[in-house]
Amino acid sequence: MAEREPLKILVVTAHPHDFTHCAATCGVHVEMGDVVSVVSVTGGGLTHNEKLHDELLKPEAERDRSIVEEQAADYMGAKEEELRRVCAIFGIEDVRIFGFRDKPFKNTPEVVRMLREVILEVRPDIIISQSPFLEGPNGMPRGGHDDHLETAYATAEAQQQASIPEFGCEEIPHTVAAVYYPGVYFQPDEIDFYVDVTAWTERRIEAEAAFASQGQSPEFARRRVEVNVGFYGWRAGTASAEGFVRAAPDVVSHIEVSSYALRRAREPRQNHMKRMAGELDS
Repeated sequence: MAEREPLKILVVTAHPHDFTHCAATCGVHVEMGDVVSVVSVTGGGLTHNEKLHDELLKPEAERDRSIVEEQAADYMGAKEEELRRVCAIFGIEDVRIFGFRDKPFKNTPEVVRMLREVILEVRPDIIISQSPFLEGPNGMPRGGHDDHLETAYATAEAQQQASIPEFGCEEIPHTVAAVYYPGVYFQPDEIDFYVDVTAWTERRIEAEAAFASQGQSPEFARRRVEVNVGFYGWRAGTASAEGFVRAAPDVVSHIEVSSYALRRAREPRQNHMKRMAGELDS
């Protein structure tokens, strides 16, 4: 069997925390010898500032002035540190934050140019990006402006531009082999495939808890991961999983059945149930 060629993966998100939706999958690939780069187009300065929200609900005399008077640059700086710390949990060193304004974030030529430059530098085989589809979570239409959609559009445009040679320029174009969207942006029956991240569950919880700037306690982080990643795992027949949707169908040389599907078909039902409960290794 031919030796597996290492892959390059580029993750593009709207906000720093969005990376968590595919973090464990990225960890799996880093462990396999692949290289992962992460870009957040905004610093998340106006996203999920729960501490400020709750502080402003208090009578003025009872408010913590350090929270009320915190500057956007300081808040974004904290989020940048959190994202870098989270990426390190999964072995990722190449982390970039463009720092554009969020709420709203706008797809502009400058954003596309910067993403194009990253694509031509990193030359990824795979891009994991925000979903470009208009339907939001739970099948509800997205209301008004959405940072995630704008990020998806900018990423797709940059990807196309990076693949086209320019007259008078000897820069080598680059075509991305495959694009995937995290399943969190889709209905459960729309998921194309799951990645088993059972061995990474605790690190996924650690990553979620690292975003303390968003007011997330360790208890909240654990519950969020158990419900979300656990739900995908339940559907996939394992303890924990992350789901994905392909941007386009794959072309393959023949039909393949995953080792997970074969094992599920052949192993005792009790073993399968124990695997889903996390009692057996995946």
